[in-house]
Amino acid sequence: MIQMLSPTIKLVASNTFFQLLSKFITMTITFVLTYLISKNYGAYGYGLFSIFQSFPSLFYIIADFGLNAIGASEISKNQKDSGFIFNNILIIRAVISLSLVLLCLILSLLFYSDPVIRVGIALGSLIIISQTLVSTTNIIFQLKLRYDLSALTNIISYLFILAGSLPLIFNLENIIWVNFLYVIGSFLSFALNIYLLKTLKFKFSKNFDSKYAKKLILLSWPLGLMFVFSQINFKADAILLSILPLPKNSLDNITSTGIYALPYKIFEVMLVLPTFLMNSTYPLLLNSFNQGIGILRKNFLKTLFSMLGIGVFVTLGLTFLAYFLLSPEIIKNFFSQEFIVSREIVLILFSGIFLFFLTQPLAWYLILIGKQKTLPIVYGISAIFNVTLNFIFIPQYSFYASSVITILTEFLILIMLGYFTLKNWNLKNVS
Repeated sequence: MIQMLSPTIKLVASNTFFQLLSKFITMTITFVLTYLISKNYGAYGYGLFSIFQSFPSLFYIIADFGLNAIGASEISKNQKDSGFIFNNILIIRAVISLSLVLLCLILSLLFYSDPVIRVGIALGSLIIISQTLVSTTNIIFQLKLRYDLSALTNIISYLFILAGSLPLIFNLENIIWVNFLYVIGSFLSFALNIYLLKTLKFKFSKNFDSKYAKKLILLSWPLGLMFVFSQINFKADAILLSILPLPKNSLDNITSTGIYALPYKIFEVMLVLPTFLMNSTYPLLLNSFNQGIGILRKNFLKTLFSMLGIGVFVTLGLTFLAYFLLSPEIIKNFFSQEFIVSREIVLILFSGIFLFFLTQPLAWYLILIGKQKTLPIVYGISAIFNVTLNFIFIPQYSFYASSVITILTEFLILIMLGYFTLKNWNLKNVS
């Protein structure tokens, strides 16, 4: 039995390794750029950069609309039609992303009066299109378990961003152009992905079927709504910090956003581990599902307990390191004195990382057994919870409230996902 499982374990480990290698390099580049921007432009400048990044990113994850998961499932069942399915998904998402760019521009005009912020968001909104294209090509890399190739293009893209950003930052050019390099780098990644798919002899198709496209949308809409609400959970706090009234005698909105965005960026980087582990495990769980519900449940439980163990270890390790390594003196010397309060935000956020190691496998299990319609309920309730609490407590406690609410929201998600998983555990017929 061990000999039979070892190739599977090696495959998961190999693909997780390439994802982590890519993320380590891109994380290092992100850290370098984060440091240089915050050091050279200060909390206010980093706050602007954060708004340029977070506002469009609220939309480009939504543009996925659950089509990656549904597309992977459809292609795994009909591999001969993979090019046709891929083309339909690409066209659907291109239309969705263009619509979201327009929505992003309209909302930015409503929320912000500063012309600098409006221009920065307008240019940055093009990443909604580029990230959508990149994400679509990743469906094929995921199914072929060739994360080494997608990792390669991601690394090249970030090296390009780093090379272009350094002269801009050192010359204190407008931060808008540093942010725009992320858009160019993302389009570069898409072009490289297409080239690599051709080297894999993937058969592209020009055929589009409106009826089949409608079917894909109907299958994916529950996941699409889930992504909408999930992004609200992740991005609403920074946006609300930039526009809501803050406590008297506190920092201005843009500076407060910068102070919160710096530790939140570190927190987001740490969350890639559960994401990458599930990205590598999902095709194997999909294969288990095709073998039978009993095998799926058995392998799902192994996955869940493994994720719990890893999550607790990561949470304790990161909290320990943050407490002892991120002293106020180090932060003052490495960044600036205005970022010292960011240390408390890091500790709050790190304390709840293990929750994300549990919510991901639970959500994917519900998708596999055809109960994805419960996910919009879970994430819709959590989004209302998150936004409502931020509206109430940001004016009183500023970024401290947002950091606590982030963890409380994920805990609420865990409870609801656990409830729906237990409710549907003994199903015999799975759609």
